Amino acid sequence: MTQTTGPSPQPASEDAPDVADVLEQLRLAEARLARRRQHESGLTETDRAAMRFLLESVDTDEVTPTMVANAVHLSPAAGTALIDRLVARGMVHVEPHPRDRRKKLVRPFDRTADPDHLDPLTTQLRDLAARLPAQEARVIAAFLEKVRAAVVATVAATTVSSGSPASARLRP
Repeated sequence: MTQTTGPSPQPASEDAPDVADVLEQLRLAEARLARRRQHESGLTETDRAAMRFLLESVDTDEVTPTMVANAVHLSPAAGTALIDRLVARGMVHVEPHPRDRRKKLVRPFDRTADPDHLDPLTTQLRDLAARLPAQEARVIAAFLEKVRAAVVATVAATTVSSGSPASARLRP
């Protein structure tokens, strides 16, 4: 459920799109998609993003738990819990690094799995973004970065006020 604190500001001109409304519709659609995908596959969005990262990095010599955590913007402790969940589901295995006994490597069990099958929406979004003219891409990227910063700030404020460690896993 979304809470509003008052009426939304009106667009700058009559012919300007209502960006705030479009963002709200996007948030609602994304939340519905996330719930449906988690129900269908049992994977959270973070699990799915980590698997995509691992599958896209399958030809890389080494992928460490820290690299996975960084790729999905988690703290090291939350990254460890993520890897443990994926190991328990039989999706990845962790093995010792062949040359550095302090490190571990994370590998998907099925190295031939198609990341686009796991998460076709990311592929579609990347294709849409690639078609943007450079100037539009810069404007949109700057706007989306401000939206992301607002979300991270809200998570941080919620964490402080509720004391919830679960929401503390996100990193800016």
